[in-house]
Amino acid sequence: MKLEEGATPMLSCKDVAERASTLIDGDLGLLEWLQMRFHLMMCKGCGAFIRQMRVTRDLTDAATGPDPATATGDDPAVTSILARLRDARQAGD
Repeated sequence: MKLEEGATPMLSCKDVAERASTLIDGDLGLLEWLQMRFHLMMCKGCGAFIRQMRVTRDLTDAATGPDPATATGDDPAVTSILARLRDARQAGD
């Protein structure tokens, strides 16, 4: 299949993995962001990979941040885990 002149090919899963941190950090340009979003709409595996990276980031930030008691996550599951950790910490005080 030949691309039209000026057309940009769809990102591969490898491309998504290489740019995942940049996406999560919000540092992609508009075109790259659109390419990533399009790929993630089509690829369940990459979508799961990005979600797992966000969970890992949120939990790491909560564990190493200045005040874990006020930490929240992007993901409802992470928010739930953090709430349980806060409750356990308060019960132990």
